[in-house]
Amino acid sequence: MGKRVNKKELADILGLTEKTLTKYQKNGMPIEIAGGRGSRNEYDTQCVIEWFVTQRLIKAGVVQGEEVAGAFDEKIESARLKHWQATEKEMSVRENAKQLVRREELEFRLGQMIISVKSGLLNVPDRVAQRLSLTKDQKSVLNEEVKTVLNSMEALNND
Repeated sequence: MGKRVNKKELADILGLTEKTLTKYQKNGMPIEIAGGRGSRNEYDTQCVIEWFVTQRLIKAGVVQGEEVAGAFDEKIESARLKHWQATEKEMSVRENAKQLVRREELEFRLGQMIISVKSGLLNVPDRVAQRLSLTKDQKSVLNEEVKTVLNSMEALNND
């Protein structure tokens, strides 16, 4: 038996997306524990890797049917799993030592920073107009410039 993981962890191990795993699941990929509505499925990495390798071999036409099971090298797959586990442990140690930031956390922090900058920029015309006693036209020009900058930022996000 391999390590029991959720779909996201399995996607990371195999280098696939969760959407691809859902497709494989519909095509017979083994599920260790079916989560049901509102609960996550759990997968046995060894079973899934065996299934995955078998599917690849069948697709490649290397072997047919039951012969595929003999083509699976348990030592290689076990070494692969141990390597993944060691990598995860190293990442966890680095994360705890503040040497590594996970992508999810980085995306969240950057999102919060962008929201803060956007909010601050949108308030600039009102604050400047009040401090410098700007006319409505001057304030409008300043407003347009701020919106141009924000639109440029948005365009970068969409690229």
